[in-house]
Amino acid sequence: MERGTGQEGAGASGQTGPSALPPSTVLRVPAELAGLRADAYLFRELPAVSRSRIRQKIQMGESLLNGGRFSTSTRLRSGDVIRVTWRTAPRDEPVSDLAVLFEDDVLLAVDKPAGIASHPMGRDQSGTVVQFARRRFDAAIRESLGRGDVSFYPTLVNRLDVFTSGIVIVAKTADVHRAMQEMTMRRLIRREYVALVEGVIGDREGTIDLPLGPDPASGVRVKMAVRGDGRPSSTRYEVMERLPSCTLVRVRPLTGRQHQIRVHLAALGHPVVGDLLYKDEALFIAAQEPGGRGAAQRHCLHAERAIFIHPLTGAEIRIEAPIPADFQRIVELMRGGSAP
Repeated sequence: MERGTGQEGAGASGQTGPSALPPSTVLRVPAELAGLRADAYLFRELPAVSRSRIRQKIQMGESLLNGGRFSTSTRLRSGDVIRVTWRTAPRDEPVSDLAVLFEDDVLLAVDKPAGIASHPMGRDQSGTVVQFARRRFDAAIRESLGRGDVSFYPTLVNRLDVFTSGIVIVAKTADVHRAMQEMTMRRLIRREYVALVEGVIGDREGTIDLPLGPDPASGVRVKMAVRGDGRPSSTRYEVMERLPSCTLVRVRPLTGRQHQIRVHLAALGHPVVGDLLYKDEALFIAAQEPGGRGAAQRHCLHAERAIFIHPLTGAEIRIEAPIPADFQRIVELMRGGSAP
């Protein structure tokens, strides 16, 4: 198999020359992989790239087969050449080792530290949890795809925000992923989080029932908000410890909306410590500027526990991730009366 990178086309400024040209990856299909679907072949050869991004590259014509457009289901022939052009080239960087909390033939659960993305998106295109899983099972994926079988392909069951830590579950096969997604939809996976929030919560426990949807007033595309026409959303909380200026709470989302815990706690008047987006959007935007990312090291939100019935064995599975040291240090500071 031939493989390489090069520079093709003119940059946005219209200038020509290597510095103005977008990078590309060139792949030549070997005889032993002839007959494989085009998308399956690219999944195999580009492990640092998500499935959705590969399909988008094909559908938008940013991947060319022998110089022309093709579909995801095109069957490849020996000697075919695929050229993929990147607007932002994937960085095939080493993936950090993650602590494995549970593993069997079809499921994997890892403890994601704050600062690592669950999957490639935006500027977090490498070093993600899903890439860790796919590198871990690289040989099995290649063997499966080499047979033309796309059923063995580790896929995330749940995702956590970059600055949230804790349990991420990976299904190794398509059938088990569908089963776990169905369990999620039916609220059969119990998830519990620990959060440190600003201010002192008076009630010992409570339920936040507020509908959520995209925030139309925000300049941040992913931001959510409480809105009357939003989707029904419910979060249970229980006070674990009251500190001088903060509260440590255990939180259980009863629904699974984007940013649900963060939005609900902020709406209660107690944003998660370290969560700039739902405390001050201007600060969040400033932290996203080049060189500004270090302004937020983590949200004090940790996915501590997951409980569910195994989709194949019927056994109860309990997965726990201990509160990490960086989170615990912040709690200790707050116990001493430091301001969040």
